[in-house]
Formats: sequence, C-alpha cells, structure tokens
Amino acid sequence: MSVFHARRFRRCTAAGLCGAALTASALLAPTPTLAATATATATATASASDGGRATVGVVSPAENQGESEGRGGGLRTGQSAEMGDDGRVELVDGRDVRVTADARGDARGARYSVASLNGTVSVRPAGKPASDAATATLPLPKEAGGTRRAATTAAATGTTTRATTAAATSAKAAAASYTVKLRITNADVRSKQFYVWDRKTWTSYSVPLGDPGDSATVKLPPGDYFAVALHNEWMEPSYLLTSSFTVGSAAKTVSFDERAAKETAIRTDDTTATREASAVWISVPGGDLAGFAGSGADKVYVTPFTRSGVSLRVHEVLGKKGASASVPSPYRYDLTHSFTGSVPASPVKTVGASSLAKTVTKVAAPGTRTTASLQSVPSFGEWTGVYIGSAVPVAGSVTEYATAGITYSRLLSYGTGEASLSLPDRRLSAGTGAGETLGTAPAQPLRREGGGSQRNFDKIWLYEPNTFSDAAGHPGTDSRATYSYKLTSSDGVTHAQADGLDAYDTLSTPNLQSLTRTYTLDQRVHRRVPYSRLSTDVRNEWTFRSEYAEGRELPLIDTRLSVPALNGFGRVTAAGSVRIEAGATTRGTDATVANTRVTGLAHSTDDGATWTDATVAADGSATVDVPATASFVSLRVTAADDQGGVLRRTITRAFAGPAPQGDETVGATRISNVVVNGGKAVELTDAPLQEFTAKFTATDPSGIAGGDMYLYKGSYDTPDAVLHGSWSATCTKVNATTSTCETQFAYIQPRWTLGRNALAGTWKLAAWAESADGKGHVDVHAARTVPVLRDAKLTANAAPEPVTKGKTLTITGKLTRVDWETRGGYHAFTGQKATLQFRKKGTSAYTTVKTVTTDGSGNLKTTAKASTDGYWRYSFAATSTTASVNATGDYVDVR
Repeated sequence: MSVFHARRFRRCTAAGLCGAALTASALLAPTPTLAATATATATATASASDGGRATVGVVSPAENQGESEGRGGGLRTGQSAEMGDDGRVELVDGRDVRVTADARGDARGARYSVASLNGTVSVRPAGKPASDAATATLPLPKEAGGTRRAATTAAATGTTTRATTAAATSAKAAAASYTVKLRITNADVRSKQFYVWDRKTWTSYSVPLGDPGDSATVKLPPGDYFAVALHNEWMEPSYLLTSSFTVGSAAKTVSFDERAAKETAIRTDDTTATREASAVWISVPGGDLAGFAGSGADKVYVTPFTRSGVSLRVHEVLGKKGASASVPSPYRYDLTHSFTGSVPASPVKTVGASSLAKTVTKVAAPGTRTTASLQSVPSFGEWTGVYIGSAVPVAGSVTEYATAGITYSRLLSYGTGEASLSLPDRRLSAGTGAGETLGTAPAQPLRREGGGSQRNFDKIWLYEPNTFSDAAGHPGTDSRATYSYKLTSSDGVTHAQADGLDAYDTLSTPNLQSLTRTYTLDQRVHRRVPYSRLSTDVRNEWTFRSEYAEGRELPLIDTRLSVPALNGFGRVTAAGSVRIEAGATTRGTDATVANTRVTGLAHSTDDGATWTDATVAADGSATVDVPATASFVSLRVTAADDQGGVLRRTITRAFAGPAPQGDETVGATRISNVVVNGGKAVELTDAPLQEFTAKFTATDPSGIAGGDMYLYKGSYDTPDAVLHGSWSATCTKVNATTSTCETQFAYIQPRWTLGRNALAGTWKLAAWAESADGKGHVDVHAARTVPVLRDAKLTANAAPEPVTKGKTLTITGKLTRVDWETRGGYHAFTGQKATLQFRKKGTSAYTTVKTVTTDGSGNLKTTAKASTDGYWRYSFAATSTTASVNATGDYVDVR
C-alpha cells in the first residue's frame, strides 16, 4: 500500500492521507489538519492594552498576500476554491496544488480525479454521483499554464498561439456543434472522468459528467479529436482509456473499450520488490494532462495508442514485499518512464538495479520512533505530476534507487503528515552517490524560500511558517502547531497582535506611519503532538528597524543551531560536554555590512525555569554540560548586527538528554476516565477502513486548552510500533474546569499499518492535556493498557441431522485467525483449546461439554451423545494476541 501524503504538491495534483493507507490517482484526501484551510479575515477592533487576547491587524491565509499586496509573485497566487464537501483546493506558489478535505464517514468520496486543461487545474471527488461531486477549478498562473503553454502551441502549429486558436475554435463551435456521447464499455463504471482535445490545436473541451454511469455527452464542432476516459475505484485497478475520433456533420457515440487496455508498470530485476505507490497520467501538447491513475499495489491499465506529442507518464515507488508503516522497507525504488508518441501493446518498462542511481538516506527521529514517509514527484518540464511515496525507517536509513537523470522534487513527513520537511530537488547519475541525513534536531525556525515577513509601503506583513526546519536547513512546518504574533514599535504602540493562528496564517498591520522606526516582533509557537517530543515551544524575539519601502523583506536575524553529538533519536546518550554550533545572518543585508554574530548561548534542563550561560567562541560555537538527570535540553541563542537588529530565540526541548522520559504533572491538571474502544479489546481483521475511538476526562481549575493521545507497543522511548489518531483529539467542554477529549483511530488496515503478527498483544495509551491558563499540563505515558488482538473465526457442524436419541453426534469445526502479514486472510490456529458447548432448545445459556484441541490444520473434531433438541457450538477464549470467538450454534433435531 502506498504512503501518499498531502503537504506540498509541486507540479502536481492533490494527494492524500487516510490513516496509514494511501492512494495515488484515486486520491485519498488528507485529514483536515494536513493542509491549511482558509482563515476568516479578522480585523482588529480592540487594542492589545485591553489585556485580553485581542487581535490587532488583519489575519489572512498566506495565499492571499501575493496578489492582494502586489508583491509580484508573492508567497502564493491567491487562488483557492471550495470542493463542496468541506474541503478546498489551493494553488501554492504557482506550481503546487493542495487539497484539504474531511474524509470522515466517506472514504470513497474522498478520492479525486485531477486534470490541467487549457490553463486551469480541476479537481473532482471520485466515487460519487455527478450531482454530489463538485469540481473545483483554479486558473494556472501564466508561468505555469499561460505564457509557456501558448509558446508551446505556437511552436506546434507554426503560426497560431493558443489564445488565438481558442478564440477561433469557440467561434466555430458556436456556429456548428454536434452532440458526442462518450461511453466506457465492458466495464463496471462507478466513477469516471472524460477529457477531450482538438488534435490540431490541442484546445480542450469541458465534458459535463451528467448522471452516474458509464457515459457523458459533450458538444463538439467538426474536427479531429483525442480523448481520454479515466475510471477508478478505491483498492481496485484503474484505467486510462484513449480514443481518437472525428466529428463530421452529425451526432455520434465514441466508445472506450476497457478490454483493449493493457497493464502498464515499471519493474526491476529485484524479485523482492513490489509496487507501493504509482501515478500514471497522459500528457498532451501544450501542457494539459489527464489523470491520475494508480494506487498502491493495484494495477493500472492503459489503452495503447500512437499520437504525436502525446505521452504516457509512469511514476512508481517500489519497496520490499511485506513492508508496512510500522516495518518499512529497507530500500526504495523511485522509478520513472515516459512512453512518448506511442504506447506499445505491452507498456511495461523493465529496468536493472545496476542502471539506477543509488544512495543511502538517513531519517532522524523527532525524539521518539514514529512513522514517516518519503514522497517524490518527477519533473518532465511541464506542469504535471503528483507526489507519491512510501514509509521509511525512522532513526534508521533507507537505500534509495532512482531513475538516473530525472529531477525529483521530494518531501518527508512524520506521523500523520502534519509535520513535513521540504527537501531540495535532486537529480542523480547512475551509480552510487553521496547520501544525506534528514530531520536532525534541533527543529528550529528557518527563513522561508522566497522571503518571509515584509514591509510594503505603510504596512508590515508577518509570515514565519518554517518553525520546525531541521538542523541541515530543510524547511519544515507543522500544521498542528499554534502561532502567535505581536508587533510593537519603540514608542510602545502595538501594531499587530494575534493568537491561535496556524502555520499558514498571516498577520498584517493597519496603516503605519512612514517614518523609520524600531520595532519588536515577538513570535511564539507551541505544539504538543504524538509524533514528536522535541521543539515543543519556540519563541523568537526580534528587534529591527524598518522604513517606508516597497515589498522589502524585514531585516530579521536568523540563526542556525546544530548539535553533532545527537544520535538518530535526537538524543545525547551520556552525560558530559556537548558542543553546540551556531551561526547568524541578517535578511536582505550584505553580510560584511551587517556583521551579524552570535552573542550568547544558554541551556536549560528544566524547560526554561532556569538557564545556564555558556562561553561563546569566535565562530559562534559553545560547549554545554548535560547532566545524567536531564531528559530534555532547551537552548536559547542571542544574536545582533550592526544595523540595530537583535534576536533572542528560545527552543524548548531542543534535544533529548540521557535520562528516561517519565510522566509529567505540572500544576493541577489531571487526566482520568480513560476509555479505549468503549472498554473492549481492539480486534482487527485484515480489512481496510477499520476504526475505533479513545477518550479521557481532563480537569484543571482554569479549564482545559487541549489534549491528545496515541497508542504504542513496546517501550515509550523506542516503541516497536505506534498508532496515531487520524485527527487531533477534540476536547469538548463539560464545565468551567472539565473537558472530555476524544480522538478517532480511523482508516486502519493492519497489513499496511502494522504488517507484523508479532505486534498483536498489549499496547499502551499515552495521553496528555494542557490547562487553559498555560500554567499546567499532565503527560501520562501509560494511561491505559489496551489489548490489540488478531481477529479469529470459528465454525461448528454437528452430524448426523436429525439424529436418534442416544446415538452419537460428531461435531467438527475449524479455528482460524487473521494474518496481518503478506498473506492476509485467515489461516489455521493450531494447538489451541476450544470448548464444545450445548444449548437446549428453548433456553438461552450454553453449557460446556468438553474441551477439544485444534490439530495441525486448525480443525476440531469430537463426539457426544444426543439427548435432546438443541444447539452445538465451539467456543474459543481470547489469548494475549488473539480475540475470543464463538461459532454459530448448529441446531440438531433429536428424535
């Protein structure tokens, strides 16, 4: 099963996370917290001096800033559209598409078909009736879908630009057009999408989907056309069917015969490798695309065709058979191939591992072993592609094989996908290359690529999202974190202030005086998440001078911290001296003029209650002494420049110390009444989309700000496996002091989520809560133990039927239990004791007759005397790894 995450989609469509099981073209939507949703604009009516959590300034989604502020490219294009299902689509940086949707209760409806057509990108939920599936359409910026696309078309036609051709085609269509019925034949079609282009101009035509079923109609003028039909269903094969046809002077029907489609794939000479994710699409001249087909291990079929300028793009990620999110593959094949101009009768590409690029990538853990996925998308020099990926080891390494000479954009995400690192594009040559390390602590702020907070004439715009970047400088965000900003000038006036924002929210000041002033920006970021123990609080206190300017980045100081002694978990394993390396720069200022330098470094082992200063060397480095009693080490760095700029940056729990991490109780915050799955054991089959809930009661005199929980197997510090809630817990207020916090563990597919039968048994629930006044919190590492069991099945059959009273009955049966590993299904549970039970007709209780042991095939067989009418069954009591089960009673008529 693929790991297919939604965070940042470069040259791509949407993607999705559904628990741990994800799909590529049939896109499973991310959870609501996976991507930023629009924040309603809030305009200040109160002053910060009021003493409350007032908002001063204007809070907006970051995407609105680029165009509305006239920044000429800005941070985002400002384009977004509602999906009609509590989701939305955003176009980011002119090349990325993000889909945010709430998939709860409708997994099929959370899958999407995507296309870029004639300068727009459209995203439509798949698996729903047309009347329920609203299509979100966004215009592409000129650099992505306008200027280049027109130039490409001009080159293809020799004389005509796309805009001119489109105008002429529209006029022609208005003069004469005919109904063309597009129909997928010899197929069970529940979800469909059609794409049509003029073969001469490659102008696209929108096809209304109409009613559910296998067909749709479109009005077309006379001409020659190329069309694609996409249909797919979750966990089933998907199809890209093509047809070339001509429209004359009458209506017609065009058929897409599923039987003509052939399997497409990329395979290697490594027989242990299997597909974990795929994305397959068709690209036409001018930059439009149709797709995406593909999913996890599910097959993809394409109609062979020959058409100049049209390409079939195939991108696959392969891993070791039997790998799972909990036990990731030790290697990863990232393979790409294009069939250009012609798709053969057998569109399968085979490559040898020796022809690929090879490198080793280390993935650091954020203080604890969690799940992580590495995604990639290939570049073909066009607006196209989608991130797909696979689980990778955390606090370990993965050997990567990639198609040589292809540029891949990449992304690493932790846990359920809210925390992610944007990685640099990579193009590797064949052979073994240098490796890299991702996710090293401390997680810390980083200036965003393209610039952060800005001064634009008489306004200052605040946007510092990359708070959780790694020590190597890979930009990182966490959408579960909460942000606050406060901007004040040297005369004590607060010009902007807001609390409770997310990483993608911006804050703009009202109009400022144009005079040069000294300002202080205080940014605080807080997160308490199940997939990270580190960088729980980050505070930046900047002092800087700003003047009236057009689109100028604020001259904020940035620092970079690294701790070379940390292991793969972000810990120092023994007490003693630890070297901290630090550097500082000032944004938008020549380094020789700014003379930016680190002026101080301190550490704390009690979450900032007390600090110990270190001596800073000329190169900005310092040595701190970490005691054996330290579970965490916080860092505070100060820096200054010659332009009046100052920074004090505090990172709480920057890295972990050698001491075990025990339960925490600060203040009067408490947790009680912990219940998992209604107090019953969690029994899992091998089916997808399994779920259960967990909840607890949290109290504090000031009330509860929030809380969360997760399940783990093994030790708290280095768990064997984890199960995270699909969404952050919802804490519902009961009264002034008490809240009930509940989360849902959804979309569980044990063969992918767990992948090992050995993970059945006793798990523990870690839970925490925080007080409303910010003064208290509680973190209980084993708030409850929970049996997570393999499901079992049991049969019983008594014969003969009917039977003469006093004669012998033979009662047979079979005990099986589910396999969470590669085989799946239910298989014999041998050497187990089951009780034979009998219930007399007209009664409700069974009584035990005898105990029987299963043989080497899981079979049960014994005899008993028939005395009266009634029901016979076998009963199996639960073990530490397997759920209890009762066979259905078999009624015997005794005569």
